[in-house]
Amino acid sequence: MTSPEGRRHRDTHEELDAIDFTALFAAQIHDLKNLLFLLLNSLDETLNNRCAGSEISEDAASRLALLKYNGQLINDKLIQMLSLFRFAQGPYVIDIAYRPVEELIEEVVAEAKPLLGARSITISSDVETVLCGFFDRDLAAGVLNNAIHNALQCAKSEIRLSACAENGFLAIRVEDDGDGFPQEILDNGGSMKSLDLSGGKTGLGLYFSSVCARLHSNKGQTGRIALSNGGSLGGAVFTLLLP
Repeated sequence: MTSPEGRRHRDTHEELDAIDFTALFAAQIHDLKNLLFLLLNSLDETLNNRCAGSEISEDAASRLALLKYNGQLINDKLIQMLSLFRFAQGPYVIDIAYRPVEELIEEVVAEAKPLLGARSITISSDVETVLCGFFDRDLAAGVLNNAIHNALQCAKSEIRLSACAENGFLAIRVEDDGDGFPQEILDNGGSMKSLDLSGGKTGLGLYFSSVCARLHSNKGQTGRIALSNGGSLGGAVFTLLLP
């Protein structure tokens, strides 16, 4: 005969078994992303008020900028996990259209400026005149935002975005003046066709970027990412290549 406590445990397990945890986790990630978006907007307003002359000490502004940066990294990971979940559930409708590249770069740079400015990092861009390409705007922006936030960890004073047509691909680069990618990342990061969940760092950002790039295909060519060191600023160079 089952005890009352045993029945309660059984009923609880039955209730939990009935929950679609995959859908639950996806919904909660979406809610957390929205809440974090509101928090980051509040931080932006506070930092902008300082720029407008309100009385916030240099130390407090520095701490707010760090909080903003860490919050943005969390937001990036939530977006990446939610996007990969949607890709896996399929079918994911990718919105590839012929778009002006300069508009994409301008939007990404404008979004990054408050965060970079608070940390005394300048950002510039150089795009070929009247350059257009076939890409999904949201996916491309997500990849570039991730690359900029990664560059911010290593940049000493400058980050630069550039775009050009190159060997049948649209090449968009994010460069910084830091010490460059470690060799192990250069050896493995450019392909990123799987996640290593055994260690502390999964490489989620690079994997997300690689997947987004590979979702773009045209005339038998598939998009990809490439990592290198050097470039115009002497540091790390992240390149998004779209056919």
